[in-house]
Amino acid sequence: MKIVFGLLSFLLLASCSQNNHVEKLKHLEGYWTIDTVVKDDGEVKEFPFTNHMDFFEVNGSQGTKSRVSPTYDGTFIVYGDPVKFSWSAMDDALILQFKDGEQSYKQTVEKATEETLQLVHTDGTIYNYTSHKPDYEE
Repeated sequence: MKIVFGLLSFLLLASCSQNNHVEKLKHLEGYWTIDTVVKDDGEVKEFPFTNHMDFFEVNGSQGTKSRVSPTYDGTFIVYGDPVKFSWSAMDDALILQFKDGEQSYKQTVEKATEETLQLVHTDGTIYNYTSHKPDYEE
């Protein structure tokens, strides 16, 4: 009986962990406005007024991150080339591996809900975002 209970507990925890990654990925997609950046030394930079945002798009195990600005007619201007990334689930973490030209870096998705996104860079920098909601209805 203990073995069955232990096995069921393990399967439940593994299932919850996998669902956590699926939920984070689902919420990652979309337009995000940066609120604060916290450096590893504790320095905080706030962005109270910005018209730039990051747009994340996920397709399977790959994705792109683009820097965009909204326009008056509800469309977006894209700045530069999108940065490609792949994602992987390691232990209980969702890792984004970015490749931008010759540079590559990783960010961990610490939190991703409908309203907030928090990414932690390998250098310890924390990026806090708020979901962008357009002022118009499509």
